[in-house]
Amino acid sequence: SSMLRPALAFLGRPLAASALAPAAGSAGKRFVFGPPPFRPFVGAQAGRAAGWTSRLWKVVAGASAVRTMASACSNAKFKVGLCQTAVSTKKDESLANVRVAVGSAVQKGAELVILGEMMSCPYATRFFREYGERLPKQGELPSEADAPTAKLLSDLAKEHNVWIVGGSVPELDGDKVYNTCCVFDTKGQIVARHRKVHLFDIDVAATDKRPAMKFKESDVLSAGESLTLVDFPWCRAGIGICYDVRFPEMALALRKRGAKFLIYPGAFNMTTGPAHWQVLSRGRANDTQCYVAMVSPSRSTDPTDYQAWGHTTLVNPWAEVVVEAEHEAGVWVVEVDPSEADRIREQVPTSYQKKEDLYVPYADDADEDAAVGERRKRARM
Repeated sequence: SSMLRPALAFLGRPLAASALAPAAGSAGKRFVFGPPPFRPFVGAQAGRAAGWTSRLWKVVAGASAVRTMASACSNAKFKVGLCQTAVSTKKDESLANVRVAVGSAVQKGAELVILGEMMSCPYATRFFREYGERLPKQGELPSEADAPTAKLLSDLAKEHNVWIVGGSVPELDGDKVYNTCCVFDTKGQIVARHRKVHLFDIDVAATDKRPAMKFKESDVLSAGESLTLVDFPWCRAGIGICYDVRFPEMALALRKRGAKFLIYPGAFNMTTGPAHWQVLSRGRANDTQCYVAMVSPSRSTDPTDYQAWGHTTLVNPWAEVVVEAEHEAGVWVVEVDPSEADRIREQVPTSYQKKEDLYVPYADDADEDAAVGERRKRARM
């Protein structure tokens, strides 16, 4: 079946069912495989092939589950609202901007609304704990006292009968703070929560072409440790936050799990934004053959504030820019067609052409530190 084709392409071309057989002398205890006609692997090849086999069976075993979950999605066209809102040091003002933007997006026909990273908190480490919110458990409704931003988004989702990807907020959990994106269904419930996996820790020197930029989220924030997928009525989507977009392995993992739409609330700056914002959004679209949305807050008019690049963007699975804003506040509503991802993937079938034995996740562990190599091997099993 088409669901199994990627799993049966570890050696660069599909394998016939007869290509799976016990290794010589294994007495049926271990399976390795090779291109038809079957040839057993020996020595180092056998060890590596055993790893491929383990991964193969995991993909095969999960394939029907992925198909079952994805089948709930209609694959129909839908309209997405991209909201680039202004952020104030006064949370009430920021939330008022969010309310207006969501209402405007819905008025223009949006069925799914996406907001920017830290859309109710100034983007600086000194504010993260102060503006932090204690979010409810998945499926529960947030309270005004613990989570005013989440409460507003929940209310807006119910009021407008719309799905909302709520940018991100500083989430308080015990003594930790996370950069967290919540997804709300039309009943106002939190159906998914993504904690930013890759923290924004950079130190870029100034040149004659760009200003310096030093930022260290890890001074305050803790990193998330899981991938996040959401089954919208129309298609499956993967969620990341800002710096997550720089990691193609993460995007490819989301695509492999059925995503046709990748959503990244983000807040690039005036150093990385001009150089990388569009490159990365188009790159991830090209890598995964997904729609990619990167949604930013607008740029502050106060030069002493963090200066967001803005430029909220939607890219299609052919890596064409459908929408790219400037830096001011605004709302853009665009049609997304999940079946376009299917067409592009069939025309350029890179997922079936991968040679995963060579480079997934990395080609050769032999020269790595033993502990690092072992962790990677375990992750691949």
